Amino acid sequence: MSDDDLSTLRLLRRDDVPPEVLDAALDRARVRFDAAAHAATAPRTSGAGPARTVPPVRRFRPVVIAGAAVVVAGGLVASGIGITHWSSPAPAAAATLREAARAAADDRAPVGAFTKVVETERALGYASSDGQHYDEGYLAPTTSTTWVPADVSGTWVRETWSGPATTFYGGAAARKAAADDYATEAHRDDPRWERAAGGDFTVGELGGVQPGTLTVADLPDLPREPAALVRRIEDAPRAVDTTDAEHVFDTVQQLLRTGLVPADLRATMYQALATLPGIVVTEEQASLDGRVGTAIGLPARTGGERQDVIIDRTSGAYLGERTVQTQRNGSIPAGALIDSVAVRVTPVDDRP
Repeated sequence: MSDDDLSTLRLLRRDDVPPEVLDAALDRARVRFDAAAHAATAPRTSGAGPARTVPPVRRFRPVVIAGAAVVVAGGLVASGIGITHWSSPAPAAAATLREAARAAADDRAPVGAFTKVVETERALGYASSDGQHYDEGYLAPTTSTTWVPADVSGTWVRETWSGPATTFYGGAAARKAAADDYATEAHRDDPRWERAAGGDFTVGELGGVQPGTLTVADLPDLPREPAALVRRIEDAPRAVDTTDAEHVFDTVQQLLRTGLVPADLRATMYQALATLPGIVVTEEQASLDGRVGTAIGLPARTGGERQDVIIDRTSGAYLGERTVQTQRNGSIPAGALIDSVAVRVTPVDDRP
C-alpha cells in the first residue's frame, strides 16, 4: 500500500474534513486502484518480457473501493497503527488556499508584449569545518530577470547576477567558501546575459526536461477544474519514490515560480493544493523580499527539510517559495533557510 492510500484511509476516519477534500482523495484512490487492478489482471504474452500494462480506466467503483478500504483499515488497526498519526489537510491551510483562489480568479492584471519575471533567490552554500562534514554555511543572493514573449515559443532573454553572502553559519570555513564562490560569479556591474528559444537555457549535455514533464508550454491546455488538474499532474513524469501529494505540490510550485501562470489557472492550482493530505499553514505572516504572505507547506516524509509556497491570500498573488531546514546540522540551526525565491511579475512592451 502506498503512502497516498494511507492518507486516503486517514481521511475516511475523520469527521472534520471538508467534503471536497474527501471527494478528491477518494477519486485519486479509485484511479490508483483501477491501475493496480488492470496491472494485476492484464494477460502476459508469450516470450521473455511481460505484457504491457493496460492503461488505467477512470471510473467510479464505490462498492469495490469501500470494501478494500474496510479490509485494509482493519489490517492497519490490527497492526497497531493509530489514527492519531494520520494526516489530513489542515482547515487553516485549505481555507487560506480557497480564499487566495477566489482572489486570483478576480485578478484582472494588465498584459504586455512581454512578461518581466524577476526572481530574487537566497541559497545556502555549504562549507566543512573539518574536511569531512558540511557543517557550516552561508546565504548568498542571486537575481535573475527574464523577459518572456507572449508566445512562449519565441526568444527569451535572461540577465543574472550574484551578490556577496549576507548570512553566515559557522566561522572561517563558511566565510572562505563564500568569498571563493563570489569571486567566480557574475556581479551586478557585469551580469551574465542569455538568450534561448522557448526559454531553453539548459545546456543539453548537463540535463534537460524529461519527455512528458509539464512546462509553461502546457499552461493553456491544463484543466481549469481542481480534480482534473490533479489527475493531469499525477499522469506526468515524477521523481522516484514521490507520492501523489508530493508530486502535485512540487509541480504546482515549479509552475507558479515561472510567473507565467494565468489568473484562472492560478486559482485552480490553489484549489488543487487545498485537497492535498498533509498541507498545512507553516507561518501566518511570512516575509519574503519585503512582502508578507501566508506560508503553506507540505512537510517531507523523510529528511530534515520542508518546502513552502508563500501566497497573498487577499490578492491571490504568488509571492514565492522557500525550503526550510527542520533539523540542526552543525553550525546551521533548525529553521535556517536552505533556499528562498521571491517572484515579481510585471507586463512590459519591450525587452533588452
